[in-house]
Amino acid sequence: MTNVLQNFIYPSNQTLGSKEKYLRVEGNVYFGGNTLEMTKFANVQFDTYYNAFSIPLWRENVGLADTQLTMAGSGTVDVELWHLSNRNIKEFKQSVTIELTEDRQVVYDLDITNPFAYSGLVYIKIVAKRDVEVTAIAWQTRTAYRRDAKLGISVTHFNRKAYVLPAIKRIKDGLLDVAEWQEKIDFIVVDNSKNITEEEAMGVTIIPNENTGGSGGFTRGFLYYKNDTDATHVLFMDDDASLEIESIKRAYQILSFAEKANTAVGAALFYEDRPDMLIERGAQLDAKATWLAKFRDTDATRAGDVLGQELDEEKNEYFGWWFNAFPIEYTDHLTLPYFVRGDDVSFGVLNKFHMVMGNGIAAIAENFDYKVAAMTEYLDLRNKLLVNSLFINRPSRMVMYYWKLVLESVLAGRYGFTKVYNMALRDFIHMSPEQMVKNANMQDNMAKIKQISAENALHEIDLADYDLVRTNSLAEDSKVTIWRRITLNKLFFPLRNDKIIFQPYMRVPAYRQISGFRNILYVNPENGKGFVAKINRFKTLGGLFNGFFSGIYLLFSYGPVRSRMRHALPYLTSESMWHQILNLKDKD
Repeated sequence: MTNVLQNFIYPSNQTLGSKEKYLRVEGNVYFGGNTLEMTKFANVQFDTYYNAFSIPLWRENVGLADTQLTMAGSGTVDVELWHLSNRNIKEFKQSVTIELTEDRQVVYDLDITNPFAYSGLVYIKIVAKRDVEVTAIAWQTRTAYRRDAKLGISVTHFNRKAYVLPAIKRIKDGLLDVAEWQEKIDFIVVDNSKNITEEEAMGVTIIPNENTGGSGGFTRGFLYYKNDTDATHVLFMDDDASLEIESIKRAYQILSFAEKANTAVGAALFYEDRPDMLIERGAQLDAKATWLAKFRDTDATRAGDVLGQELDEEKNEYFGWWFNAFPIEYTDHLTLPYFVRGDDVSFGVLNKFHMVMGNGIAAIAENFDYKVAAMTEYLDLRNKLLVNSLFINRPSRMVMYYWKLVLESVLAGRYGFTKVYNMALRDFIHMSPEQMVKNANMQDNMAKIKQISAENALHEIDLADYDLVRTNSLAEDSKVTIWRRITLNKLFFPLRNDKIIFQPYMRVPAYRQISGFRNILYVNPENGKGFVAKINRFKTLGGLFNGFFSGIYLLFSYGPVRSRMRHALPYLTSESMWHQILNLKDKD
């Protein structure tokens, strides 16, 4: 009896990454679906993100001792075995010539227990001796499952049908309707907007839910699997399922084979607009930033960088909920009712999972730098303050972080955001467990946030209506930089009124570009909406003055908030609290 650990996969489009993220080719090579076609003398090398075999993952973290490379197809090929060692040295192991057949045959049978023989990435190179069709390649094992896992996938949806409905179809086609996976995988959509119809659901279970953000949506999915099914593990995943279905299969295999029963699996996250570049692969708490992504802007097409990720021994303290698979039995705490931002952090820190990541388990998402809105800025600051108080306890760092946000917002002319940051800080200072539970749906805050940030709200614009200055230059003499910073971005110099400077609407603008302009047009690159911000000296100085004293107030108020929220932590992470918030008392 054998089990497939990794199927070799090929790029179906450019959405999830370039060709080099999957394979490297020389000569005439064609691929589509599960098939690889090669003309005589062509070769394909698989020292790649999706298809290399990671020794740190499968031996060190999962505990396997063997693996076999199997292939099927037609034609004659040389199959070379290579190893990229933990010192980033390529080692040729051996080569065999085989005649491919319709049935899978074992090409290499490897004992991977010897750390001197294998320590990094194992991969193959295929050379066609004549025209060849390869219909299957996989790494598999003769080791038996250590547990019969049943993985329940839960996604949370709120008014994103354009994304979630195609995701439902992809999961159905790739897993739910495939005989091999029907008893291993379940799938639900927690519908916070309560608008997915039975026809649109295509037979998938839809759970209408109170809109309590991602925190409430994912918690509702977990409670369903724990209390109403025979699932052993749960996978939280983004509603667009922007990943290879193979990523889910590999996560399932890790959970089934892992020596440690408390193993949880996370996924790397890549930029949607640069899908070869990492946003994050694992994360840690950080005294300065609260949560800190690892491997930001690392290129996954380079074998050495992939190796570096696999050799990472720094402990991950949480996994992002774009992909987090974990065992129900070892989930001792639910998350707090954050709405969004920080829920995955607390969940990971509070539950003592053995956190595992591996190459080929990944998703993509839009650039976080473009996901700028008053509501998310409010939640990001308020929840960072709470996470810091619960798990880090560095109030001075959070005061500095708050001051930084205030300075950035006033110098950018985003005075509405300055007010939002002040509101987030005040709400944290006055936070109580009772208030947090009562306002889990954020309804009391949304209207106020919208009101105080109205001047910085995106709306439909026509670029032809503006006399714009555009520049991509970031060059600046160091003396000019120092002088600009001393003068608060030339705030006290005459400001240009004749032109409007164009800026992409991002988390932080290019201050050297907007320096000296009174009017700034911010435009969201994703949807073309924008607004004009006007630099005002009195608002800038007022924001800085108020921000300074609010930061001092935070410093003295932090301790009492920390005390009462930590005291209530068992309740704030309990099923009983979530049953109350989600109105489940009479349902579960």
